[in-house]
Amino acid sequence: MIATITASGAVAIGVAAMSTVVVAVLVGAAVSLRRSALELQALADELADHASLVLGDAEDTIARARGELQRVDDLVGSAEAITETVGSASRLAHAALATPLIKVMAIGAGTARAGKRMRKAG
Repeated sequence: MIATITASGAVAIGVAAMSTVVVAVLVGAAVSLRRSALELQALADELADHASLVLGDAEDTIARARGELQRVDDLVGSAEAITETVGSASRLAHAALATPLIKVMAIGAGTARAGKRMRKAG
């Protein structure tokens, strides 16, 4: 016995076939999205690993730079102390030697004048 298909039955078969196709496409899309999500997760994990390595290196570099900066600061402090000491020594030498040196030069100039007068007179 061959049954005849009515119009409403044909529509039902068409709707069922289309629904099956839509469900198959949606399942395929879901599988593709799942695969993409797993790849994205793997990339995110790899990025996190690389970022932690880079940040670790950056922390080491910052620590070394901080140590070098402290060393430079110490050197600048030492240079300032030496500059102050040299300045103090210079002022002290000037104060100690200026007056006697001026007196020696004055005596020398006076002696030279006296010598010239004695040569002219004699």
